[in-house]
Formats: sequence, structure tokens, C-alpha cells
Amino acid sequence: MDVKTAMVDFPSNGGTTPGYLAQPAQPGSYPGIVAIQEWWGLVPHIKDVVKRLAREGFVTLAPDLYHGQKAYEPDEARKLAMDLDRERAVREIVAATQYLQSLEQVSPKKIGIVGWCMGGALTLATAAASS
Repeated sequence: MDVKTAMVDFPSNGGTTPGYLAQPAQPGSYPGIVAIQEWWGLVPHIKDVVKRLAREGFVTLAPDLYHGQKAYEPDEARKLAMDLDRERAVREIVAATQYLQSLEQVSPKKIGIVGWCMGGALTLATAAASS
């Protein structure tokens, strides 16, 4: 399946959060996924995962919780993860789900969240905060 990708800015916390959006190129209504980064940041691997999910028929958004910062060494990643304001990050993830709900191509009641490493913990924190 062909996909369209773009960097987007979505409203959150009184400002905006950048994110990487991938969606099927064919018109239709698709479920949405918010994909939460590992401690490295919004690196090429996460963008590739987002594109693969879109190829499977999901409109997928990976919010950039580090707002442009990336790590390439474990010590850098550890510092970024430790400096992350987790409450702000959870609010940004919730805002990412709301952004997906606003897209015409997304079935609004079919949005999931998936994360890896640090993103897995943030996925659980977001679920707990949204209950």
C-alpha cells in the first residue's frame, strides 16, 4: 500500500508539538495509531515503523516528545529520557490522539497507542491518566 508522510505540528499544552504522520495514500477511513518513540527520540527507525504501520492500513502519528532533539549514544539517550517532563509528554500524547481524531481519514473511535522502551512506559502512563 502506498503511503503519504509529513512532519506536522499539532496543538498541545498551549502551543504545538511536532510529529511524524504517515497515512495510506488511498482515500478511505482508517484506524489511527499514536506511536511513541524510544529514548533515542524521533529517529529514522521510528519513522520507518510509522510508515510500516501506515502500509498496513493505519493513520499513524509519532509525536516528537523531545521537540527535535535526538540521541545517538546511550548516555545521550539516558539524559534526554531523564530530562523529559513525563506529565507534559502524556498531555502531548493525549493531544496526538485528539489530532488524529480530527483528521477526515481517521475513524475517530478507533485510535490506539503503542510504544517501545520508554514509549511503552509512556503508553501505560497515558492510559492510566485517561481513565
